[in-house]
Amino acid sequence: MLHHSTSFIPPQHEHRLLGLMLITLHLALWWDILALPFPEILKRVVLLTHFVFFVLWQPLFNRLDTHPIRNRVALGIVISVFVVFPHVWLMTLWQILLLGLLGGRDLVKPVDRIVNVAAIVFASSELFILNLHQLFLVPEGRLLYQLAPDVPLLLNYGLLSVPLAFLFISTDESREHRYYVDFFQGLTVSMLIIIMALGSLVIQSSSNASLPLAVFEMSLAITVFLLTTSWLWVIFAAEEGVDPLWTRHLHNIGSVFEQWLDDLAQPSHYKSLTPQEFLRVGFEQLMTLPWVKGITWHSLYDDETLGHQDHHQVVITVQSIEVTVYAHYRISGSHYFQIKILIQLLEHFHQAKRREAAFAQQAHLQAIHETGAKLTHDIKNLLQSLHAITSVIETYPPTKFGDTQRLLQGQMPHLTQRLKRTLDKLQKPAEFSYSHVPVSLWWENLTARYRKSKIEFSSHTETENILIPEDLFDNVSENLLQNALMKRQREPALHISVSLHITKRRLQLTVCDDGSPIPDEIFKNLFTQPVPSRDGFGIGLYHVVKHLAHTGYELNITENVEGQVCFELVSTE
Repeated sequence: MLHHSTSFIPPQHEHRLLGLMLITLHLALWWDILALPFPEILKRVVLLTHFVFFVLWQPLFNRLDTHPIRNRVALGIVISVFVVFPHVWLMTLWQILLLGLLGGRDLVKPVDRIVNVAAIVFASSELFILNLHQLFLVPEGRLLYQLAPDVPLLLNYGLLSVPLAFLFISTDESREHRYYVDFFQGLTVSMLIIIMALGSLVIQSSSNASLPLAVFEMSLAITVFLLTTSWLWVIFAAEEGVDPLWTRHLHNIGSVFEQWLDDLAQPSHYKSLTPQEFLRVGFEQLMTLPWVKGITWHSLYDDETLGHQDHHQVVITVQSIEVTVYAHYRISGSHYFQIKILIQLLEHFHQAKRREAAFAQQAHLQAIHETGAKLTHDIKNLLQSLHAITSVIETYPPTKFGDTQRLLQGQMPHLTQRLKRTLDKLQKPAEFSYSHVPVSLWWENLTARYRKSKIEFSSHTETENILIPEDLFDNVSENLLQNALMKRQREPALHISVSLHITKRRLQLTVCDDGSPIPDEIFKNLFTQPVPSRDGFGIGLYHVVKHLAHTGYELNITENVEGQVCFELVSTE
């Protein structure tokens, strides 16, 4: 399909340009028949005017943009040949080409289709009434004077009224949907006109009938043949009919679809997009199709809508997505076939994008795990040193230490045990199990470790006889608090609060700050996959949520607005 690029004529005048082009063609063709009292040079001026209007109207200019000088020179030479030598054979060839352009236009709006059909009828009538008579020496009396001597004038003004009516029809300002030409459809129309013309001449010669009657008989024969073939195909082949089958096999996908496929197949265009973003960009590209009014789709991520809904719709389900396409007008079989193929391709690339993201995530995690394995030996050596220091500290009496030393004496054994359990998890992750401690002891240790970090701690406990998995709670709380403290480095006035609320049936640990909210692109994936991080690997909370599975606890984001960002660890049993 070829795109129209004439930009200095407003698109709403497209039918008027077509009308002016057909009027000047009509005057040039009837010039000799009507014996107009004007010099021959004026006929060539009219013909040249016809080609000027054709250049302004034609839907082929996009291909001429590739090599503008060369193609414009070639177009000028062709037009000069027709103008200088307006022979009947050349004019007949030109009319057949024009019929092919008109017949191959892929139109959407009913008004455009009606105007195009009227133009085809007009050009075909000119061909049968004038050109056949001049080419094959059909007796003029049998063609023009059978009914009355004023038949030429009636035919002249009757035909001329068709393009004159186009002058009063305007279109909208959209360029895209009217300027596409299906090569095979146009070729089919041209060949059908040629077959009708030659068949009419054969019928006229064999039966000695008038040319109008021969044309009618040939048209009737072609119609009966197509209807019979279609009926036989539906009955015996159990197919859907000749028309959609013909459209399916001969439909030219064209520049819009080719451009969409070309963009979709370029990995560099979508390298930085997530699978969800890639899917949305693909549907945004589908919205550029001229007949599509809106698209709604249901995917693994969410329900989204582009454009506007309409009662002309089709539902297509492909793997993980269900798509509803809304059209300006009734969706034909060829358009359904096209949009289904494009959605299938989009889903194919979307699944490839998901696999790519999964592989990247696995590679990221593998790199982190390999790094952890390399650090295991260093942690073991560090643990041995800490154990030696802890043994010395524990042997000293508390009276010989100040507040800082007493804090160190209380916390160092705890840190040593945590480090030992971390090493155990690295060495034998499958055999590791959590150790449980009273929640009051854990809360005391947590507040002690962060008492100089300017964090507000508060608690409300109805019972203190609750045992919690110490390592799990340490992992959750320290991830949240370290993230908040690093956030404070970017936002110095940040206020951080931690609250513990315990009832007989529920335990709730909340960590809040009054800073900026979590960005949407991170918020959506924070608990489901590693996310971009300015301060670490971006996997802390992702691993926390994985460890919380089947433990009776869950981590949620309860608030994410400006001035209030809260995480909540809550019991579920």
